[in-house]
Amino acid sequence: MPSNPSNREVAQRFLNHVFVDRIDWSDEHHKDTPVRFVKMLRELTSQEEPEFTTFKANTDEMVIVKDIPFNSLCAHHIIPFVGYCHIGYIPGGTIAGLSKFARVVKYLSATLTVQEDLNRDIALYLMSKLQPKGIAVVMEAEHMCMTLRGVQVPGTKTITSSMHGVFADHNRLARQEFLELIRDRK
Repeated sequence: MPSNPSNREVAQRFLNHVFVDRIDWSDEHHKDTPVRFVKMLRELTSQEEPEFTTFKANTDEMVIVKDIPFNSLCAHHIIPFVGYCHIGYIPGGTIAGLSKFARVVKYLSATLTVQEDLNRDIALYLMSKLQPKGIAVVMEAEHMCMTLRGVQVPGTKTITSSMHGVFADHNRLARQEFLELIRDRK
């Protein structure tokens, strides 16, 4: 019965294929690269679901957590995309500790995904946990698959949004107010 190859062997075969045997695996800089490569992918794609504690809300005014840094891996190329997430909600009876929003973004970003789906997943997760009157999530990110390969246009940002409840109505002031408040004011 053949033995299963180790993570090192699988990663080394993969890297050999990618680099067409141009890597000297005995070089001190390369000898542990296969293990570090596998470890990196695991780090970027594994997070424990955060505990999401809520509290009774004493307000129904908009709450915004802006400029939450995130990184994820493109589902098409397994190359990072990096950016910021902005979340706004109008409590429907409960609020959450502000750190929970960054934890949710980090948790849901730890996978192979596309920005559009990640944006929606964050909004739906928070909708289910908070039951707010509305939630708005806007993400802006630079995709390394556009920066480093293909079209090679560094600095290009992709902006996506997922609006629910009172934010979903394009004629509502809540949506307009949220978008105005997260606008970059440099």
